[in-house]
Amino acid sequence: MHILVTGAGGFIGFHVACHLLRRGDDVVGLDNLNDYYDPGLKRDRLAEIEKVAAAEGSGRFTFVKMELADRGGVEALFAERRFDRVVHLAAQAG
Repeated sequence: MHILVTGAGGFIGFHVACHLLRRGDDVVGLDNLNDYYDPGLKRDRLAEIEKVAAAEGSGRFTFVKMELADRGGVEALFAERRFDRVVHLAAQAG
């Protein structure tokens, strides 16, 4: 399956993306990498997702840095990628 995971740099998004890759799915991870939480930690998680994708060899991972409020960008992403599923985890606490 071709799956979009929003909030891929976050704790839950990271684990979901890794699980999907291990299952053999292709994953597009979307995150704006804002500084509400440490962007370095988010980048480290994304790098780890890349390692899982490479190690598994069965799924592919692509990262898209984008704000969900960018309506045109999100519409273009959906038109280009044609996702089978979306796991929407992007959020900002508080």
